[in-house]
Amino acid sequence: MHRSTNLQKARRFRFLRAVFWLGLTAFGGPQMHLPYFKKNLVDKLRFLSHDELIEINAFCSALPGPSTTQTITTIGLKLGGNRLAILTLLLWSIPGAIAMTAFAISPKFLGGNELQFMGPTVLGFMVYGAFSMYKWIQPSKLHYGIFWLSGIIGFIIQSPWIFPISMLLTGLAGARWGTAATQKPALGKKAIKWKNMALFVGIFISVGITGIVLSKFEKESKWLKPVVLFENTYRMSSLSLGGGHVLAAMTLEQYVHHTNRLTTNELNAGIGLIQAAPGPNFNLATYANAVTMKNSGFSTESQILGAVLGMIAVFLPGTLFVFFAFPIWENIKSIGFLQRSIPALFALSVGFILTAVLTIGNDVILQWLNETYNHKLLHLGVFAFTLISLISGKIPSPFIVLAALLMGWIFP
Repeated sequence: MHRSTNLQKARRFRFLRAVFWLGLTAFGGPQMHLPYFKKNLVDKLRFLSHDELIEINAFCSALPGPSTTQTITTIGLKLGGNRLAILTLLLWSIPGAIAMTAFAISPKFLGGNELQFMGPTVLGFMVYGAFSMYKWIQPSKLHYGIFWLSGIIGFIIQSPWIFPISMLLTGLAGARWGTAATQKPALGKKAIKWKNMALFVGIFISVGITGIVLSKFEKESKWLKPVVLFENTYRMSSLSLGGGHVLAAMTLEQYVHHTNRLTTNELNAGIGLIQAAPGPNFNLATYANAVTMKNSGFSTESQILGAVLGMIAVFLPGTLFVFFAFPIWENIKSIGFLQRSIPALFALSVGFILTAVLTIGNDVILQWLNETYNHKLLHLGVFAFTLISLISGKIPSPFIVLAALLMGWIFP
């Protein structure tokens, strides 16, 4: 028994070490995270199988919140319960949160020149991510059709509602016409922890009421602002079905248009910088709250407090959803129509990576057209270097990002 316990502790330590390394090196946003998870947690360390990773990602894609963060948190939950899941979330998200906080409180840390090649670098990451995950789609006309259709429609119709609507339609299509999968026998009923959902609802209602009341006095007493920001961030995360792009759209509406806490340029800079930071795109909330505190005249310490509150508020709802919903999923996942829906929902998630490729690619091309001839060649070179480096696997992702920043500094 003692030997078995030590082996289990050693395995969990190796898992957390791998998660921390992913938190430091997983650049490129959610479209790159699953390939990183597969390479490190499936192929290299064998903590779970390829099919289990796809199944967990499909489950998390149906929940509000950061789907890849919920995916790696769920893996921790599956391997070691709530405690390991919480440690997994922290080790995965904190490195990127620290980077975004540094960007927020030190606006001159990176100037415009250093970031000028970030567009083609990010595009290279996304193209590689889409290509890698396309190979994971279960071969069928339905699944390939979902991939291409969702990717193109998502690019044409720039709306936060497109993701939940697509999820519903794809789930129904997969249940009706999807390839029948071998049903997995249930290994015994999992206890559903209703207290997690009660905690989520309780926090949602209490911070909502508190935020609505205190927002009336926000201008009179600036010390109420951290509480209001926590409420705003918690609410946006709770409703963001569709990942980082939906959160960015909500932040634009809530922080720029509705309250004028940020300028459009400040938010756009944060969206760009999140691509230069490792880990989850939901760390945009860390940046947005820190900049809001700075624009309100708070000290550096208070700006850091705003960043910490933003990080807690943006990841807490999705984590509570996972703790509540995963036991339910474990109990019902062997049902036939759900098994048929999983490959279709995965094809949809890869399709929205295609949307990201087309969206970022369109922006990069528009920027490229306005460059001088020499800079056009440099942009193409950076894109090619990024893609070739990722395909070869010989240059770690952080060094690719650092090379792009160095290029921006050398060629103003």
